[in-house]
Amino acid sequence: MLDVDGQVISAEVLVERVERLLEAIDTTGLSIDDHSSAASPLDAPIHAMRLIHREIHPPDIGTPVGVRGRLAALVKRGVRKMTSWYIEPRWRLLHELESQNIEFASRAYNNVHRIDAELDEVRRQNARLKLQVVAATERVSRQRHQLGDLTDLVELNKKSLQGVAMQAEVQSLAREVTALVDRLGAVGVSGADIDYVEFENRFRGDSGDVEAAQKRYVTLFPSAPESGRIIDIGCGRGEMLTLLEAEGYDALGIDTDPGMVEVCKAKGLPAVVDNGVHFLSQTADDSLKGIFCAQVVEHLITQEMEQLVRLAFRTLRVGGVLVVETINPRSSFALGNHFYADTSHVRPVHPETLRYICEQIGFGTVRLEERSPHPILAQEPELPEGIVGQTVKALLESVFGYQDYAIVATK
Repeated sequence: MLDVDGQVISAEVLVERVERLLEAIDTTGLSIDDHSSAASPLDAPIHAMRLIHREIHPPDIGTPVGVRGRLAALVKRGVRKMTSWYIEPRWRLLHELESQNIEFASRAYNNVHRIDAELDEVRRQNARLKLQVVAATERVSRQRHQLGDLTDLVELNKKSLQGVAMQAEVQSLAREVTALVDRLGAVGVSGADIDYVEFENRFRGDSGDVEAAQKRYVTLFPSAPESGRIIDIGCGRGEMLTLLEAEGYDALGIDTDPGMVEVCKAKGLPAVVDNGVHFLSQTADDSLKGIFCAQVVEHLITQEMEQLVRLAFRTLRVGGVLVVETINPRSSFALGNHFYADTSHVRPVHPETLRYICEQIGFGTVRLEERSPHPILAQEPELPEGIVGQTVKALLESVFGYQDYAIVATK
């Protein structure tokens, strides 16, 4: 709201007033300072001077009256003839000079009148420009507020986007943005434009093997009869969803890849196309009893990972459990053979770092479980005792070790 001449009006009303005043100036020639007035005829005074000048002639003696008159006329004619050689040229010169003075005055008068008219037009133009600046300034201010609102919408992680079609547009835009980030030298986050279903079939292995490896996680969640849903973020081919439904849990899969979601639906499993941060931002507080997130956080930048954990804490009810599984960066074998094979991975997440983030956000109990030991670790009991055996054991654990780990955080 604006204070204009003691009246509080909105910006929209101010702009409407300005536009009406601009129209009045254009149509009626009205000036903001009310300088316009009826102009006098351009050369009326000068025209009158010309008429008088045309009537001026050398003095005429006229017709003499009486003897004295005739005598005076005779004397005048004599004087005139004797002085005409001197008087007549000067009179004509004076006559010409006066004529030029009249013309000069006429031009000066007309120029002054023209300049005054031009000044009046300049005043009108100045008034128009002032009003246009006021209107433009207000529009810019209004657009700045609209841009601020748009920025807020973007910062809210595209809350207004719904449906698969909109999600596809968001993914396309994300690929363009990340491509620009890559060109600027930042770490790549977009990955290759490949069939991720086939990629996972080749590099992650058989779904049955993955189900067997994840079956242990089902026991970490509150029992099935308790109220609340379990969300599988990055559900992939639906291995965990299959295990949860078999135990009677209310579960829903979330994945950013439409191909993965189609695979789940083909198996009769509930799944939607979305990303975990956006989905949890739309979820009510204290409404979930479990969140499972396997092989996902390595695809996120640090701020996204922290936001995911923070939203998980907000949406889990008391006693709810967050399970996060990812590649163990303390295993050189896992990094070289699993992490860098996927071009969409951003960076490995150290287990102690993830545990610390969960504790700082507020989870009451946070446990670390190292999983998927490399088969070569089975040979540790056969190592010799002493410094040699200890050195070889430390080397084996550093190079091979546990290829995955899981953080189990309870609210």
